[in-house]
Amino acid sequence: MVIAIALLLLVLFAYAGVQTARQQHLLAQQQHEVELEVARLNQQIAELEGLREYLASDEYIEAVARSRFGLVRPGETAIVVEDHTTDEEPLVSGVPDREPGERWWEALFGR
Repeated sequence: MVIAIALLLLVLFAYAGVQTARQQHLLAQQQHEVELEVARLNQQIAELEGLREYLASDEYIEAVARSRFGLVRPGETAIVVEDHTTDEEPLVSGVPDREPGERWWEALFGR
């Protein structure tokens, strides 16, 4: 009877030990995942801080002023290139309008 009780206690302690080890493993795995997420977020914070510094720099402000507003420095000359083509004008003149399949049909079978 004493041996059965001792064996039962041994099994209970072993089961409790296995459950504790399993729980520790799961917690360690979760901790590792959280640490990876923190590292990723810290990297993202560093990138965003660098972007914020660039957006506040004189270099960026000058680039935006030049590209969006056409501003130039004193002594520089701005050149504006206008596009005179419209959708109504054909890009190639003298070529009759054809349906999509007419060219290859004419090439294979003639008119």
